[in-house]
Amino acid sequence: MKRLSSALAVAMSSLLLSAGEARANGRFPATNSIVVAPRDPSFLVLRATYGVLVSKDAGKHWDWVCEQSLGFSGIEDPPLALTEKPAIVGALFAGVTVSQDKACGFSILKGEVDKRIMNDVVVAKERPKEVLAIASSYGSRDDAGKNRYISTLFHSGDEGQSFQGVGKDIDPTVLFETVEIAESDPSRVYLSGARDKATGPEGVVLVSNDRGATYTEHVIPLVAGERAPFIGAVDPKNPDRVYVRTGGSPELAKSRLLVSDDGAKTFREAWASEGPMTGLAISPDGEKVYVGSAKDGLLVANKTALAFEKRAKIYVQCITVTDTRVYLCSNELYGFVAGESTDDGRTFTPILRLSGLRGPLACAPGTTTHDECTKLWPRVRNELGVPPEDAGAADAGPTPAPEADSSGCGTAGRLGGGAGAVVVLVLVGSYLARRRRSS
Repeated sequence: MKRLSSALAVAMSSLLLSAGEARANGRFPATNSIVVAPRDPSFLVLRATYGVLVSKDAGKHWDWVCEQSLGFSGIEDPPLALTEKPAIVGALFAGVTVSQDKACGFSILKGEVDKRIMNDVVVAKERPKEVLAIASSYGSRDDAGKNRYISTLFHSGDEGQSFQGVGKDIDPTVLFETVEIAESDPSRVYLSGARDKATGPEGVVLVSNDRGATYTEHVIPLVAGERAPFIGAVDPKNPDRVYVRTGGSPELAKSRLLVSDDGAKTFREAWASEGPMTGLAISPDGEKVYVGSAKDGLLVANKTALAFEKRAKIYVQCITVTDTRVYLCSNELYGFVAGESTDDGRTFTPILRLSGLRGPLACAPGTTTHDECTKLWPRVRNELGVPPEDAGAADAGPTPAPEADSSGCGTAGRLGGGAGAVVVLVLVGSYLARRRRSS
């Protein structure tokens, strides 16, 4: 893990002191991904720096699942996917973790994926029994001293109960970060990553037209400070339309949204953020593109013109879009850690504040969530500032109506005096995390 810059380290130290004990797992509490079950929109999974939060009633109530139940602990933000059942499938540093009972019991799969460093996992929404996962990790150095990586694409056709490797091991000069599958073409698979070069990292996208058996490589030129390209989405109706964000360290001034209309052969820059891009999503019909960051708020554009309009001046940590909702991860200074919009992102209603977290998910003895999480909850509750059950805490709780700023954009609550502290702390959290899938 890279060392923090001296300026960022000093800022982190002072801000942690000013933030008191409001931290979990050594990091400031933050939510950074919302996943909606493809066949049951009432089942939501919210990834956080202190575990996974589950709602079975479209966000009215939220229950906590500790990291240990999933099979990890420490600074790790595992990509999560939901299948038709829905089963929860997670990509861990230790392999693939799966729950077939809505987060009560998790198991790390044996077989080919056992102990592989899994970097990403994705479910085809129109074929939600199908799961793809990419494993990619350091293997060795060649005679010239360059890193060589071991990377494999894995496929599951049974909702994550088993995985099999697809094709041969992939280009060993590239460390792969993301995988996407085209909804309209089951044979089209995209992988993204970076290759070490003497002049700096080189962005790479691999495209397969035979479900991952073979690939064609396309290079994405990166600018100074960018570490790798991350595939954010593939148009659900056009397998050649690909959306990629670039990412680097917190010191990176901007992230770029790159768009391809020819299957990743060429890309054009469609938008540049004022800070690391933490949200990228497209509408289920592919007609709209949603982007966001802590500095930029939420912006929306038609896919043809790609002229982005600011919808909400709000702290964005993740974006997920369904047929009827826009979901955001944010933070308490903006009124919620998870919110929803029914007017296409113009205003948001809180669906979770930390004070409304109910506690461990109720599960039977002998399940990993019951056995691992119940004993950990008192400490986590205190760290998060969640009132005891007998204190009568509300669910999401009332929040002031979104106000309009001078630009006419909705914002759920005004910035408090500690906003700058939260911004830096969350950036530090992002820096310490190994990777985060933009949702």
